[in-house]
Amino acid sequence: MNLKKVVSLLIATSLILIVLGGCKSGITGKFTESEVSFQTEDSNIVGNLTVPEGKGPFPAVIVISGSGPFDRNGDVDPRSTEALALSSTYKDIAQALSKEGFITLRYDKRGIGNSTGEGGDFPEPSLRDLEAAVAFLKDNPSVDPKRIALVGHSIGGLWALMEAAGNDSIAAVCVMATPAKPMGEVLVEQIEWLVKSQGGNDTDVATVVVQQRAIYELLRSGELDLSALPPSVSYQYEFVKAIMDIAGADYAREIKCPALILQGEKDLFTTIPQESQLLKEAIIEGGNQEVQLITFPDLDHGFRATPEQPSPSLYYEDRGPISPDVVQAIADWMKTTLR
Repeated sequence: MNLKKVVSLLIATSLILIVLGGCKSGITGKFTESEVSFQTEDSNIVGNLTVPEGKGPFPAVIVISGSGPFDRNGDVDPRSTEALALSSTYKDIAQALSKEGFITLRYDKRGIGNSTGEGGDFPEPSLRDLEAAVAFLKDNPSVDPKRIALVGHSIGGLWALMEAAGNDSIAAVCVMATPAKPMGEVLVEQIEWLVKSQGGNDTDVATVVVQQRAIYELLRSGELDLSALPPSVSYQYEFVKAIMDIAGADYAREIKCPALILQGEKDLFTTIPQESQLLKEAIIEGGNQEVQLITFPDLDHGFRATPEQPSPSLYYEDRGPISPDVVQAIADWMKTTLR
């Protein structure tokens, strides 16, 4: 081979390497994390923002927690007397996404952790706070405002569906263990499970179900005087009244962005496979074909490994982190959808 051919080959090889180098994503797996806050109409919401290393703007994901005394990370608020365990579910999801090049925002619900306000599990203030979170990200110059996605767990998935249904700027939505039927029906199913798990027979179950449905009708009609009840009981019934007629499927039909549905088959709190399948069908019925459903055979409501017979007591045990398969499924789908 003569010198001229050697030089030509070296130049060609150099050009190929330059092109290939330019195709690299620039994602290093590193990110920074800082505490941030944003103001809503009547509360100050505090959370954590994770930003990947590199040059933006980046796609962004808001992680929305489920009901209960859980903070931005998925840990129980130290002020709570409840012993339910999730073990940093939301932190694990957020940080895994930032390693893949996503900005993430997770925040304490109002009245939980460092956030002020009340009614963190109620629909109206929760949606107002979520809208403020979306606006907060859009104001961040490192965020691509056209690539903001939502990940909601349990009732947080309902808020994600409701926000995406009413906000065309949401680019993608992932719901985890989120019900499709009206919450009143879901709550009755949960009660049935709880009665059975405590040894109740069919008569016991039927009696409790009739009682619960009667209470729901009294709540709807306004005949139940909540002010006459103990504060803790009154608060619970106010919560039930606020959510019992909300159906995830109603909002799923309005979703126009890509959607991912995740469900554990050992979930005692969201009946499967009916609920997740109903959500998928509702999205398709609305004319949106960009929906994927993934079920995990041996995972529960918190997406933890579950033995042959699941029981409510398991939700009070710290069984380690969320399944890495679930975290990976979210990350892979987000990469495919938002890049």
